[in-house]
Amino acid sequence: MPAFRALVTGATGFLGPFVTAALQRRRARVVGVGRSRGDVAVDLTQPEARREVLVAAGPDVVVHLAAMSRMGECAADPERARQVNAVLPGALAEAMGGRILMVSTDLVFDGRAAPYGAAAPVAPLSVYGMTKAEGEERVRAAGGKVVRLPLLFGPDPAFRGATGMIRAALMARKPVHLFPNEYRTPLHAADAAVAIAGIAARLAEGDPLVPEVQHLPGPERLSRWELGQRFCAVHGLPAELLVPVDCEDATRPRDVSLAGEWRASRSLDAMLADA
Repeated sequence: MPAFRALVTGATGFLGPFVTAALQRRRARVVGVGRSRGDVAVDLTQPEARREVLVAAGPDVVVHLAAMSRMGECAADPERARQVNAVLPGALAEAMGGRILMVSTDLVFDGRAAPYGAAAPVAPLSVYGMTKAEGEERVRAAGGKVVRLPLLFGPDPAFRGATGMIRAALMARKPVHLFPNEYRTPLHAADAAVAIAGIAARLAEGDPLVPEVQHLPGPERLSRWELGQRFCAVHGLPAELLVPVDCEDATRPRDVSLAGEWRASRSLDAMLADA
């Protein structure tokens, strides 16, 4: 018998398969939801479809990964971004009586007071960050929990994630423009997934001591440029194709490195070797 039932939204995205695998290792019965693929293909922003999925799956906990995460797309369609990133997680939290873990982002901060602890006030600069911050507020108001992630990387056949995009360009012998002036605390998706699955299991069990907001920082603070250099060094890839280009976008914070009680069990180089 499964230990608990988990509904994973955004299950077909970059992080989804890692989270699904981590939950299954905890003997969870996982139902994965995606807009066009997954165990269930449905648009969860539609109230009736959302109700049907929740009734049919009967989850003990919802792990909410689904998001409209491309900053340009959010800026181009802020109302759609708000429906997906704010209204939807709030509605799920209300329906689940708070038994939801919303995965959020370091981009809810403005980059002026890093490193950021879980209690730091949010001050988003972008539409993406604003809608995620609103989603956090709605989830917490309904009793749900939030986990904020940094820049993620790891292996992926679709070449998503920070290192996947670098690898795809290098395989095509194309230059890769990377910011030397934007700092994050990058984390391997598999390590993030293990932590997320552990929090979800505690929520499914009704643990009252699960913190309202948690951060999952990677083991080091570094720029995208430095991450690319380290990735190439570990894998023997052509670092000469990496081109440093300063970020001048006012909606992108310059340093959103995270701090928190959780500590990664692997070094950054060990994670990069597995990316």
